[in-house]
Amino acid sequence: MCLFTMTGRLYTEPDALPPLDSLPRRSRDESVLFATPTHFSVDYRINPYMVSGVDTSAASDQWRELVDRYEDIADVAVMDVEDVWDDLDESGVAPPAELPDITFCSNHALSLPDGAGFLLAEMATEERRDEPAYFRQWCDTQGIRTEKLRADAAFEGCGDARWHPGRRLLWGGYGPRTDLEAYREIADRYDISVVPLELTDEAYYHLDVCFSAIDEHTAVVCPDAFTEEGREKLDRVFDTLITVSPEAAQERFACNCHSIAGDVVVIEQSNRATIDALESRGYDTLRVSTDEFMKAGGSVACMAFPH
Repeated sequence: MCLFTMTGRLYTEPDALPPLDSLPRRSRDESVLFATPTHFSVDYRINPYMVSGVDTSAASDQWRELVDRYEDIADVAVMDVEDVWDDLDESGVAPPAELPDITFCSNHALSLPDGAGFLLAEMATEERRDEPAYFRQWCDTQGIRTEKLRADAAFEGCGDARWHPGRRLLWGGYGPRTDLEAYREIADRYDISVVPLELTDEAYYHLDVCFSAIDEHTAVVCPDAFTEEGREKLDRVFDTLITVSPEAAQERFACNCHSIAGDVVVIEQSNRATIDALESRGYDTLRVSTDEFMKAGGSVACMAFPH
């Protein structure tokens, strides 16, 4: 079934999906934003991966190396959360030291389909509720507009909502963190096609833990994360699905990779099988170490916010 709104469409059933080449074109998001990990640690447990014992010095080195590698291949910006805090004039917003996950800035927003701003996240957990305020303030200082959902719905930005490369089509993970209702509004408000994907387990608390679109026709996925209906939607749209095991998705964050321009894939270096699968299909891989951040439930795609 395709649920029609006044302008956009929410495709809830596989049979309703249109041919990919019938959808309007959209430029890829090739600029990347990072947020400094000054206070990164694991101080609470809001996903199954969070464990204590982060080596903060090693994490800082890994983050710096990740940013340095991206600067060789993309337009990179960095949000210094301490600087933003100095400019943030809003009572009730927690200081950076109380927001250890703020470095996972992909969760803070979604780039708008016309490339002219961002839709801010509405975080599902109390622990991360204040993070989008920092992103909004950073955008204000850059002269970038931001918008908020009108619906009372949880929405965790690019953690769950991922643009299809080159098309005005949004893949929307929902269940553990993001509400389906958020995508109904997004489809209508921005006149886009949205394909919702129900996530089956808290292990796949965000879509970016189990899905990464590499280019218009290829994606890396963990089939275990999706319902039968969700797997059928993926099969209908992508010509090639590089599948990874639950072990690779959950222990090494194989699907939390990020494609730049459709030919370079940045990926956690321990994912040998996925790296081989990508390279055998002609993609270049840029291998990085993110094991300290994996202790909090995130890797490359959580830290590198494409826009």
